[in-house]
Amino acid sequence: MLKKNIIIAGYPKSGTTWASRLIAELASCPLQGDWGYDHIHTLYEEGKSRKSPYDCYKTHYNFDAIPTKSDRPVYKIIHIIRDPRDIVISGSNYFVFSNFMDKILRKLGFSLNQASRGSLSFHKKKEKMIQAVLYGDYKINKWLSSTWEDYVSTFKNKKVLAINYENLLVNPRVECVKIAAYLNLDVDDKHIDYCIKKQSFQNRKKEIPSKDNTTFNNLLNQGKMGYWKTQFSDLEKQLFTKQLSSSLIEMGYEISLDQE
Repeated sequence: MLKKNIIIAGYPKSGTTWASRLIAELASCPLQGDWGYDHIHTLYEEGKSRKSPYDCYKTHYNFDAIPTKSDRPVYKIIHIIRDPRDIVISGSNYFVFSNFMDKILRKLGFSLNQASRGSLSFHKKKEKMIQAVLYGDYKINKWLSSTWEDYVSTFKNKKVLAINYENLLVNPRVECVKIAAYLNLDVDDKHIDYCIKKQSFQNRKKEIPSKDNTTFNNLLNQGKMGYWKTQFSDLEKQLFTKQLSSSLIEMGYEISLDQE
């Protein structure tokens, strides 16, 4: 039987891992991993034994690229959107940033461990993430070669369900009802509540396979919102207001509180 493949797409650090696991739980189907990377096993795969007409996949591919990256048919696409300013903070805590000395040592043939490669200050990491989100920077990560605005624009006016990460955090039941209706799932309130509780950040953190599994731990992070309000300078807030005000408003986000 041909599976109905549900694709959960989002710009990096938009909560796509958490959303993918929640949606797979909601559909009682396997989360198979990354769309187009069937040969690679990921840390967040789960529910492989679930019997379902559906399969879920996570991806950072934009809308136009999704159908070209696998021979499997696409059933439905769910686009997870997160405030780009919080993406900056989350990415600053997650991605590995190489400083100038690291680059010199690598050219000289020295191998670098994870700790040494993360030696930039948080302020410098934040600067690099701001540049990536606003202008693109493949040097940090290939998925950051596109700007946040360019990425989300590919999903506009398309047959996808757009879900704000923040709404999923604050009103998970309301958003899960929307998702279930979009996917034509026959689920009741009890099942929705079970899925929300099971896939909460608190419960997922308790189930991390190993205390030493820092990659998985960082992937889940804290799942909070509004970081940028306290961790952005006034100039950084103004920069995002200047560059992205129309897109932020269109996506339902407030613009900078410090615009003077």
